[in-house]
Amino acid sequence: MEKNNDQSKWIDIPDSWYTHLKPIIETDYFKNLSAVIKKDRETGNVFPAKENVFRAFNLTPLNKLRVVILGMDPYPNLLKGEPVACGLAFAPSNKLYVPPSLRMIHACLKKTLYDGQFKPATEMDLVTWANQGVFLLNAALTVKEGKAGSHLYEWNQFTNYVIKTISDKTSGTIFCFWGKDAQNFAELVNERYHYVLKAPHPVSAVYKGGEWDCNHFEFINETLKKNNNQTIEWL
Repeated sequence: MEKNNDQSKWIDIPDSWYTHLKPIIETDYFKNLSAVIKKDRETGNVFPAKENVFRAFNLTPLNKLRVVILGMDPYPNLLKGEPVACGLAFAPSNKLYVPPSLRMIHACLKKTLYDGQFKPATEMDLVTWANQGVFLLNAALTVKEGKAGSHLYEWNQFTNYVIKTISDKTSGTIFCFWGKDAQNFAELVNERYHYVLKAPHPVSAVYKGGEWDCNHFEFINETLKKNNNQTIEWL
């Protein structure tokens, strides 16, 4: 996350993002954020790996963005010695591993969009979503191993700026805020020009032992179709 002397950018993300995020990236705040994360990596494990911290930005440039799904933390655990976090909210690095939240998300998709007609996928790779303009952002882009929420405070200013930038620089974007923590960011979105959707966090359904009640995927595709935009192929 440090500035490369051979490049003009402090971080390697598409120009469509960097142009608008430069006022927050090229600041003392961001230098301090980078220093905190660097120190934590030197004294323990921080997820995701360095090369994946800004993966969501690289897979979904601002000029291609249509939907925002906000998570809170990257997964703070290892699976078979490898980080589960991959830089995309709710997505695991191991395509064959289905974290509880993602299991609820896919069950919801099966029920609301596909009428139970497909078998649960074995590969839970959300890269296909990101490539279709679904921005899978975590409120904190990093986390210390085993310590959920450990970097939320450090990233808060940056994440606020990102959400506000999307609100200011795009139109007709569909924002999905799942859970009370994510919904705190909803006030940054201008609802005159965008759609704001709220639902319980998918993991809450896991704790309750029931289904996740969320109609967002259906709303997204209906809205995109109504606006003469290509719908999202979720599965």
